[in-house]
Amino acid sequence: MAFKASKERKRRSPDPVGKGNPLIPSAAIRIWYAQQLNAVVKPMMADYKAELNKAIEARPVKQFFAQDAAATDLLSRVMGILQSKWENIFAGFAKSLADDFVKKSDEHATSATKFSLSSAGIVEPRATYNEAVANVLGAAQKFNHTLITGIQQDVHEKIYTAVMLSLTSPDPQSQGASGIEAALRKTNEFSEDRIKLITRDQTSKLFSSLSDERMKENGCEEFEWLHSSAGKVPRPDHVHKNGQIFKLNDPRLWEGPKADQGPPGWAINCRCRKVPIINP
Repeated sequence: MAFKASKERKRRSPDPVGKGNPLIPSAAIRIWYAQQLNAVVKPMMADYKAELNKAIEARPVKQFFAQDAAATDLLSRVMGILQSKWENIFAGFAKSLADDFVKKSDEHATSATKFSLSSAGIVEPRATYNEAVANVLGAAQKFNHTLITGIQQDVHEKIYTAVMLSLTSPDPQSQGASGIEAALRKTNEFSEDRIKLITRDQTSKLFSSLSDERMKENGCEEFEWLHSSAGKVPRPDHVHKNGQIFKLNDPRLWEGPKADQGPPGWAINCRCRKVPIINP
């Protein structure tokens, strides 16, 4: 009687020829980026607070808060001056900082990816300034410029709204000088959180895009998903992907919950990593 296997035997996929080191965004660049933003946002917040306090102490406002047009005119004029001043400051600052951030990110992504590919067995990995890399860098410069100037716009809008509410709102917590003071505190917290989010998210996303292009340039089209296990509440979708092999353009990366989609490090606050894979 012929022997019959109890289970169908499947051919095992060939082992990769080489596996690189995990690709990790630069914490130093993220910290530097946040420091640069804080160096201009903190003085802006201090300037708004100082100028509004001076306006509040002025006689038309102090005596006739919300009862006289002179108070509204004075506060509106102060807010207009502050907006014009800080719009101009941020316009030049944003271009310079966005350019520096993108340059530093490119240097780190290139060196980190080349090192990883060398560990995987690629001799002298290439890194040229090709069209794909140029497109990534150009888009990142424009987008980060928009994000940086957006901080100033958001801060001004929040403070302006609070000032107007201090003159008109029936809510006691929003009225008068105390309402403006409370809004300034909340706006300061908002700006700090916004800076943390922008710097963490953009450092990770730009690194991911640039490392993809450097891998493609060297013929490396696949990576292993390495789950970070760093979050307090792990994303089930990312836990499931841990150890799986993906192509750089794999459509599976864009499946699942919208907030979890993308390659490692793409979703907001994702600390997962790519491990380059060289296959036969």
